[in-house]
Amino acid sequence: MEGRPRCVAKAGATISMKVLIDTSAWIDFLNGYPSRERRAVAELVDGEDELCTCGVIAAEVFQGIRRDRKLGELERLFRELLFLEPAGIDTYLRAAEIYRRLRAKGITVRSTIDCLVARLAEENACYLLARDRDIAAILDSGMVRTSLWPT
Repeated sequence: MEGRPRCVAKAGATISMKVLIDTSAWIDFLNGYPSRERRAVAELVDGEDELCTCGVIAAEVFQGIRRDRKLGELERLFRELLFLEPAGIDTYLRAAEIYRRLRAKGITVRSTIDCLVARLAEENACYLLARDRDIAAILDSGMVRTSLWPT
């Protein structure tokens, strides 16, 4: 299923959206940084939308945890999120293509992970919540058919 994020019906006929929360937004949330993305994560965690993560985001978030006392609570939260898996090698090949095409346009993405995260959001019809200039550049390029979560 590819394309722009869409509404999906959950049990009880409520409408919700799938949102892949990038490491940058999680960092703001966990550190209490006063950003729109931190506020959006707080609202999403308490809301009805389907929150998503993936392996690289989980690894980045958990490698940055400085206080062990928050680790258990955060692990429980992440285990409740919808875990997105790449759809095989094609996901990685498409992420590399995004990187190359942007570079050919004079846009250098600093991390292959950002291309992969954007591709996972596209493959799974998720909005993407991020405070990251590279992800913004990827989405602004039109090479990935997904949108930033409105903050």
